Amino acid sequence: VKLKRVAIALAGRYLETVTGEAQMELPRKEIDPDTVLNLELEAVKNAVEKIPQDEMFCVGYSVLSYELDGSWMMKLEGHVGKVASVKVIAAFLPVQVVDSMTSVIKSVGLEIDHMTLEPIAAMEVAVPEELRLLNIALVDVGAGTSDIAISRDGTVTAYGMVPKAGDEITEIIAKEFLLDFNEAERLKRSLSSDLDEYEVVDVLDRVRKIGREEMLKLVDPVLEEITSEIAATIEKLNSGIPKAVMVVGGGAKVPGFVEKLRERLGLPEDRVRLKSVEGLRNVQDKTGRVVGSEMVTPVGIAKNALFGRGGAFSKVYVNGVPVKLIGFTGGYTVMQVLLQAGYDIADVLGRSSSTVVYEINGRVRAHRSGSLSPVIKVNGERASTRTRVRHGDRIEVEFPDVQPEKPKVGDVVGFVEVSISGKKVRVYPRITLNGEEVDPETPLNDGDRIEHDTKIPVSYILEKLSESITVYLNGERLEFKPSIRLFKEDEEISEGSVELGERLTAVLSEKPKIGDLIKDMIPKIRVRFNGSEVELPTEEVELFSNGTKISMDTEVEDGMKINAVFKRSTPIVATLLSVVNLDTRTFKRYKILKNGVETSFADTLKDGDDVQFIEEG
Repeated sequence: VKLKRVAIALAGRYLETVTGEAQMELPRKEIDPDTVLNLELEAVKNAVEKIPQDEMFCVGYSVLSYELDGSWMMKLEGHVGKVASVKVIAAFLPVQVVDSMTSVIKSVGLEIDHMTLEPIAAMEVAVPEELRLLNIALVDVGAGTSDIAISRDGTVTAYGMVPKAGDEITEIIAKEFLLDFNEAERLKRSLSSDLDEYEVVDVLDRVRKIGREEMLKLVDPVLEEITSEIAATIEKLNSGIPKAVMVVGGGAKVPGFVEKLRERLGLPEDRVRLKSVEGLRNVQDKTGRVVGSEMVTPVGIAKNALFGRGGAFSKVYVNGVPVKLIGFTGGYTVMQVLLQAGYDIADVLGRSSSTVVYEINGRVRAHRSGSLSPVIKVNGERASTRTRVRHGDRIEVEFPDVQPEKPKVGDVVGFVEVSISGKKVRVYPRITLNGEEVDPETPLNDGDRIEHDTKIPVSYILEKLSESITVYLNGERLEFKPSIRLFKEDEEISEGSVELGERLTAVLSEKPKIGDLIKDMIPKIRVRFNGSEVELPTEEVELFSNGTKISMDTEVEDGMKINAVFKRSTPIVATLLSVVNLDTRTFKRYKILKNGVETSFADTLKDGDDVQFIEEG
């Protein structure tokens, strides 16, 4: 097999991190992913402006926090507000680092398929997103550097590096025992074995035997120095001691390394551990050779390359023109590529047509009508601005020549938003356009005159929300309308009016059960019990929905498909007693008569029978 492409990771020897911030005024609509991406890119741009752009490349960023109208938010997408802001941490490497790596790869006849940072690769598999709520420090101890990443509150908050690692230990061994580097490296790795003595050949061709205790005593000061610097850097990046530390990389396998790091941080024994690839989630090794802490970062590089995450350098083509990208953590979107290529955000998100001037409730207003987005293809397939691309992909962008549709009346009139049954419904007030009542879907033209109420009666909202619930019973379509209760925050409202722009919640107050739907479909007989008429079913019913058995008390859901299986069942006296909730155990002596004749619990019943229960004594 001839290898053509390679996935690689850069060490963070000269890594710098800078925070960037951005703020954006929002239109009165839900925040979409493109808006969030645009806001993040502005924050990255703010970070880039703080770094010499001809000397450093941005190789990734993580979101530190979002705010909406001054309040912290976990995410912005789907919310509505006036002003959104974001703070990011962007990572930078010198231009020479990236250029040197690409030159080396090119010199051996390979093509870079994916490039990332070593700490980003290690974090991808050792501390995946679901663990980043925890305050964890990851330390990747390699040969020349110990790379550090900090997670907290659902994201990666900091990257750092200590320019000391496994080579420091190898060098002290080589100097002490007059060994070449490779022999010293072999001797260092042997410390992980159970041998008490090691045999080596020094540079003077002498065969020497070196004891394990002698070796550990020699490297102890080096371990002290390295772990002290790592601990100090972790504490600085984290603004304190983290809750736990994961240590990966071959350089950390020297006996005593993890223990000394734990001592420097003052953490319990179970909070600083060496993480081996065997303990990673969703990683299966069929070779039997991917083992140990030194394989965590290579597996992370492979995963990042497979899913296009954490890339640091790529080249894509936009309408045939190559675009060199120093990427953003998580891979590149079409939006990021087009912005890097110099396209205007307004063009990418959609071009607007001419402005429509109209009058609403006596005031003149202007509205830019709807927009048409460009047609985007990636490698010949239809795509969107959020589609992720990889090295070598070809993006084609075609901007529309036609004008977009004109705006509608509903685009300029306020509404009340109601959350009901997992969806959001807009309820508009009564609207007149040029003197005639219209619905919100009516097109808006230049010079139109609109009049509308500024409040909506609760009764009108309930009328608009009234909707049918449809179920299918044995293939037959059934439809009914449940009653609705309306809430503003936690307070129920049943009368009065609601201001435009309010958000309400509606719940179905009477949700029927399956038994309510099929009770009239079950054949019954009528008998008399102690003078009162009682109905008894003559068939038993088994109910299923999507292959799962359900009961008569199961609540009906819109679109539910129900299969009812009817089985013949002859009612008996015991059936009647259970229907009327009569517990015979509470009586000492009694008798049961059917049509005047004494009978038993197992006696069958037919339509018109007369049953009497008589307590004796």
